[in-house]
Amino acid sequence: MTHHARSPQLARPTSDPRIRRRPAGLLCFILLAGLAATLATGCQHLADRTDRRVSAIIAERQQAALGASPPVTMSAADVDAATPSRTAYVPVPRPVSTTLPADFVPESEEPPAAPLVTTPSLSSKPAAPPEAAPDDQSDLFTLTDALAYAQANQRAYQTAKEELYLRALALTLERHLWTPVFASRLRTVYGNFGQIRDFDQAMRFVAELSASQRLPYGGEFTAKAISTLIRDVGRSITASEGSTVELGVRVPFLRGAGHVAQEDLIRLERELTYQVRSFERFRRRQLVDVASAYFDLLRAKQSVLDSQVSLERREVTLERARAFEQAGLRSPLDTQRAEFEYLSADNRLERAREDFRAAADRFKLAIGMPVEEPLNEERLEDIESIEAQVTAGHYPLLLRPPAAGDESRALAFATQHRLDLLTGNDRIDDARRGVAIAQNTLLPNLDLESTVSWETDPGHNRLADFSFDRTTWRSELLLDLPLERMAERNRYRASLVDVRRAQRNYQDTVERIRVDVRSAVNQIRLEDRSLQIQQENLAVANRRLEFAQHQYDDGKLDVRELLDAEDAWTSARNGLNLAKTSRWQALLNFRLATETLRIDENGMQYAPADISP
Repeated sequence: MTHHARSPQLARPTSDPRIRRRPAGLLCFILLAGLAATLATGCQHLADRTDRRVSAIIAERQQAALGASPPVTMSAADVDAATPSRTAYVPVPRPVSTTLPADFVPESEEPPAAPLVTTPSLSSKPAAPPEAAPDDQSDLFTLTDALAYAQANQRAYQTAKEELYLRALALTLERHLWTPVFASRLRTVYGNFGQIRDFDQAMRFVAELSASQRLPYGGEFTAKAISTLIRDVGRSITASEGSTVELGVRVPFLRGAGHVAQEDLIRLERELTYQVRSFERFRRRQLVDVASAYFDLLRAKQSVLDSQVSLERREVTLERARAFEQAGLRSPLDTQRAEFEYLSADNRLERAREDFRAAADRFKLAIGMPVEEPLNEERLEDIESIEAQVTAGHYPLLLRPPAAGDESRALAFATQHRLDLLTGNDRIDDARRGVAIAQNTLLPNLDLESTVSWETDPGHNRLADFSFDRTTWRSELLLDLPLERMAERNRYRASLVDVRRAQRNYQDTVERIRVDVRSAVNQIRLEDRSLQIQQENLAVANRRLEFAQHQYDDGKLDVRELLDAEDAWTSARNGLNLAKTSRWQALLNFRLATETLRIDENGMQYAPADISP
C-alpha cells in the first residue's frame, strides 16, 4: 500500500493504548471560547471609547500645561549644555499661569469675567446667518459671532485640532504598550492522508495565550501558555493532547538600560505638551486674525456708507449749482464741475460696494463660511457701535491695558509666559536627553535572559495535568563587545550639535519675542497718537465743510472749494475709521505678543475672573 506524504504538523492516529476517546463537546468548547474572545474584543464602540480616552488625555495635558500655576522662571542656567540631569527624563509639563498681573488688566472699572454671550459647543455647527432688517440688533453678525463661527468651522482650525488628536492618539498606544499586553490565538489544522481504500484524517487544535510587560528600566517579562489537541476525525478519538507554560524575562544591564528604555514614551508625552501649546497658540492667533479680518470688513462697510453720504452731498451741491446758474449767480463751469464730481462720487460708491462684496467673500473664507451665505452690510456691526461696547467694557481685550505703556514689564511677562518660548526651552532638555541616549548606544550589550517552563506529562493526555518534576530552568548572560560603532559615534556627535542648535533656537526665539513686544508697544503708542490726530482732523474737516457750505450759499466761494471741503471730510472719516480699527488690532497684537490673550472653549475672548484688581 502506497501512502502519500504526510504533514509534519499532524500526528497520524495510532493504536497506542494511551489514546482515549474524548467527547465532541471539548472541541465545541474550544471553538466557542475562541469565538467569544473575538466578539469580546469587537469594535462596535471602539471609535467612541478611543475618542473619550483621547479627549481625557488632552484635557489632562491642557490643565497641566495651561492651567493655573506660579509663573515659570528662566535663567541662563536653563540653556547651559551641561550633562543631562535627572529632571530631563521626567515628562512633566510646566504649566502657564492664567492669572494676569494688574498691569495687564484693561483700563475699565469692572472688567467682565465671562464671555460676551453663550455660544454653541464646537460639536455643533452654527446656523448660517439669515437676512435681517437693519434695525434688528439681535440678528447682527457681531465680532463675537465671527469668532465663535471660526472656532467651529474654520478649516485650518479643524486641521490643527486633528493634529492634536493624532498626537494624543499616538500617546495612548505607547502608554498601552507599557501596561500588561495580552494576546491570544486559536489555530486549526486539518490533514487528509489519502490511501487507496481508506482515508486517514486528523485535526490539530492549538490554543495560545500570552502576556508581556515592559520593565521600567529596560527589558521585558513574558508569560505564555500553549495547549495542543490532536483528534482523529473518522474515529473521533484523541491522538494527543498537552500544555506548556513558560515564563521568561530579559534584562539589559548596559546598552538599552535605564531611562533610555522609556524614550519613546517620554518623547510622546513631551510632544503632546508641545502640541497642546502650539494648538493654544494657534487659537489665540486665530482670534487676532479673525478680528482683524472683521475690522477690515467693517471699514469696507463704513466706506460704502461714507460714499453714500458723499454722493448725497454732491447731489445737493449739483442742484445748488444748477439753481445758481439759472439765477445768473454762477457760471456754467461751476455746474459742470459739480456734475463731474457727482458722477465721480457715484462711481466711487459702486466701487466701494464691489470692494465690500469682495471683502465679505474673503472674510467668509477666513472663518470657514460658505461663500453663498448672505452677509450684507446690514448684518454687520458699525465701528461706532463696537466703540461704544468697548467703552462699556463689553470687549475686554480691546481695552488698553496699563502695561501697554511699560515695555520692560511687558517684555518680562512675555518671556515668562510665551508658549513657544517654553517649548523652545524644553527642546534643549530634549537635546540633552538625546546626548545621553547616544552615549548609551556606545555601550556593549550585556543582557540576561532567563526562562522557566512547565509541561504536562506526555504519557497522559491531559491539558492541565502539569508535571512539576519536569520543570525546566534556563538562564543566559549575553555579552556583545562593540567592535563596530561608526554609526553610533556619528549619532553621538550629531546629538552634541543638536544641543547647540536647540540653544541657538531658544536664543533666537527670545530675541524675536523682544522684537514682537517692542513692536507691539510702539505700535500702540503710534495708534494712540494717530487716533488722536484723526479725531482732531475730523473735527477740523467738519468745521471746514460747514464754513464752506455757508460761504458757498452766500456766494463768497466757488464750487471747487466746497467740493474740496467735502473730499477732506470723506478722507478724514476714512482716516478715523482706519485709526480706530488699527488701534484695536494693535491691542490684540500686543496681547498675542505678551501671551495675555484668553479664549474660552468656543473661541471667545474674555478677561479671566482671577485677575488681580
